[in-house]
Amino acid sequence: MNKIVLDTFIQKYNLGGKINSVKWESNGNTLSTRFISPDKSLLGELTLIKQTLPEFEVGVYDTPLLSKMLGSLADSIDFKLVNIDDNPVAFHLTDSVISADYVLAAIGVIPDVPELKNIPEFTTLVNIDSQFINSFIRGKGALADVDTFAINPVDGGVEFVIGYSDINSNRITIKAQSGAVNMTDSIVFNANLFKELLSVNKECSKATLQISDKGLAHIEFNVDDFNVKYWLVSQQV
Repeated sequence: MNKIVLDTFIQKYNLGGKINSVKWESNGNTLSTRFISPDKSLLGELTLIKQTLPEFEVGVYDTPLLSKMLGSLADSIDFKLVNIDDNPVAFHLTDSVISADYVLAAIGVIPDVPELKNIPEFTTLVNIDSQFINSFIRGKGALADVDTFAINPVDGGVEFVIGYSDINSNRITIKAQSGAVNMTDSIVFNANLFKELLSVNKECSKATLQISDKGLAHIEFNVDDFNVKYWLVSQQV
């Protein structure tokens, strides 16, 4: 297996260390996970297809540790599952020189990810391209201590305001190309998580952010053998 592919899988849900404990599932050809942020403001689903893996359903509790252990290996690795009494207990990862054993967690200690039900209609569509992704990442980097951003309806479309507040504040505003716009009020989301999900999917040059006036946003990225979907829940400021 290519280590870079596995590390990319990790990055797309770990989001810069924001989400660390998840369940991995493999049917032999597809590796997948569902994940939720500790503050429950982001939920996601990730799949990686066209793989040759053991079949398993396991708990990965400390994702940053697994990522560091992968970093010690060469690009081409052998991925095996260690079982004791038919129970998976570890990933055994090897290259031509180094071997690493990552201890798996019980499924019961992994946070539950709720099923999405009664999803509202998404009536506002925003075009996400490379220019927007780079602009948002740079803007959030300039306002590193700011935790939220707002999507505001404006004449002819929408704008993204990092550091939005009803009072005078440091802020960076980014104009965005939009399709349908059917929102009348500002909606606020987690800026740290949005910046991270853009960062780990910036190789995708085109996506659509769908927004509901009920306070939910959704974006999906398809790159090579990866499909990842994120849902963002609005926040109060």
